[in-house]
This record gives sequence, C-alpha cells and structure tokens, in this order.
Amino acid sequence: MALAYVWLCPVLLALYSILCLLLCFSISAYHHNLPLGLPFISEIATTPPASALYRMMMNHIALLAALWMYLKHREFVSYFNLTKKHAWYRRTSLLHLCIGLLASCCLQISVNFPTHRLMTICSNAGVMALLTLYVWMHTIFSSIVIDANLARVRLLLVRSWLAAAVSSCFGSMIKVEFNHAATSYLSTPLPFQEISSEAAYEWGAYFSMCLFLLTDAYEFRNLVYRAPKLVIPGSPMYDAHRAAHGGHDRISLSDELDTSSFAPLIR
Repeated sequence: MALAYVWLCPVLLALYSILCLLLCFSISAYHHNLPLGLPFISEIATTPPASALYRMMMNHIALLAALWMYLKHREFVSYFNLTKKHAWYRRTSLLHLCIGLLASCCLQISVNFPTHRLMTICSNAGVMALLTLYVWMHTIFSSIVIDANLARVRLLLVRSWLAAAVSSCFGSMIKVEFNHAATSYLSTPLPFQEISSEAAYEWGAYFSMCLFLLTDAYEFRNLVYRAPKLVIPGSPMYDAHRAAHGGHDRISLSDELDTSSFAPLIR
C-alpha cells in the first residue's frame, strides 16, 4: 500500500488544533463561562460541554501528533538508510521520536487529569521542555536531509525562527511562573498584567507550533509512504521470509528493530 498524500498529516494536525480552540472558545463564550481577560488555553473549557469537547479533541491532537512524529522519523530513517555510514543518525532519530511521543503523553496527562494540580504542573512542564527539545532536533535533522525539490536554506531559516519563537514563549512562561511563586511566598498578589502576559505566551507558543507543522507539509509534499508488511505464517511469502532470516520460525527482536529493513518513504 502506498500513500501519496503524506503532507496532509501535518496540515490536518495544524487545522484541527486551531479548530479545537475555536470550538471550545465559542461554546464557553455562548454559555458565559470565559474568565476575565486573556485566559490560558486550558481555561477556555472548564465546564461542560466545552470541557468534554476540549479533552476529546486534545486527545485526538496527541494521536495525530504521534502519527506526524512517526512519519518524520520514517523520513529520516529512509534517507539515512541510503548509506550504511549513518547508523548513529538513525539511532538519534529514534531518540527524537521517543522525545516527541513522551511530549504527547504529557499532553494527554495534563488534559485528562485537570483536577490534580501537581500532576498538571509536572505534565505541563514536561510538554514545554520536551517539545522545545523536539523542535530544535527536528530543525537540525531536517537541515541534513538534502532534497533538490526544497529550498533548504529558506526552510531552515523559517524553522529556526519558529523554533526560537516556541522556545522563547515557553521560557517567558517559566519566568512569569517563577515571579508568581516569589510573590506568593511574599503574600503579594501577582499583577493582572503578568497573568495575561503568561497566557499570551502560551497562545503564542501554540500558534507558533501550528505554523511549524506547516513547514513539514511543504517538505512532505513529494513523499510517498509505503507501510511495513506483517508476516503471516502459512502464507505464500512465509517461506521466503523464513529463508531471509536463516530459516528460523521466530524473528529476533534485533531483526524487528533493524531500521534498514523498513519500507522507505520515497521522494
């Protein structure tokens, strides 16, 4: 099976992420449940039905993000498999994928357990740290891939600018949060402007990430995805597969993790 519309995955993820905010914000505004000032993203849906829709769509976003990260990993593996000298890059790409998947898991924890304050704070911090690391590794690794169909320098500049925007927004949020902790210790309230600025940084990071996804839509537009095949015992191809693995009935874990046997993403 070959899938020619790989570029749709990051586009759908970006559009669905924006749609989630629009729907939840509209429902909360209709029911007069929005807080004063600029709310945090999690505050736009604190009561049903907006809260239920928010959790459902955010779980979908985490799933689509995991799919996008897997496709990016497959692109790196397919490119570096063209030469056997880049085994280190393939292992680093797997680490890059694991960092992204862990960020998606932290997002789901934050969304699905909003009443546990400590768990929410830890998961939000995990999302910020892991996502910042992921976008920078993504930017650096993508610059190594040489494709004559891409404007590599311009794409690198755009990605670097967006990655810097995401990082600076997250860093500013952490700075404001530290100020909040200090003022709480001194029993003085945090100014309303600082609360609004922290929310603005969160919104800025969210939309910067959506734009970052669109850079992959540009890069994926010439890719064709071919899914890996499952080996079915008793099928006509089973004997050929056994012969390829030394006649063993079972395939070792090292064979399964051998990225050189993956079907490539073809440009």
